[in-house]
Amino acid sequence: MKNTIIGLILGLIIAMWAFYIYTQKSKITTSPPPSTPTSAEISEMPEIVVSDDDLIRQALADKYNKDLSDVTYTSSQNDGTHASGGVKFSGDIAGAWVLAAKDDGVWKIVQDGNGVIMCEIVAPYNFPPSMVPECVDKNGKLVKY
Repeated sequence: MKNTIIGLILGLIIAMWAFYIYTQKSKITTSPPPSTPTSAEISEMPEIVVSDDDLIRQALADKYNKDLSDVTYTSSQNDGTHASGGVKFSGDIAGAWVLAAKDDGVWKIVQDGNGVIMCEIVAPYNFPPSMVPECVDKNGKLVKY
């Protein structure tokens, strides 16, 4: 009789423990997977705008295989498709002039340096005279606009 009572008590404890575990499993919920934003939600997201100066600075870093943090670009003029300014790389004593043009929506460094502006290099990009008032042709002749 004593063994029967102990068996019943142990059985009851095991049953209560199993019931407790079962009820706890049903309470565990998993979070739903993140949803993909709808086109309406995407259109409401703020657009990240990168300035022309930053894009030209990146083009200079790419051209000279420099870290972006080592490039300082200062814009003198920018009409949206043509830009002129100056560049200085970390560690350099002097800077240089820069002419950039937007080609198929991407800023391209057309010519830069400390020498003369070469007409045959800049002519295809139609820089305004305010940015390129003169250049040197392939014969070394100065051409004024």
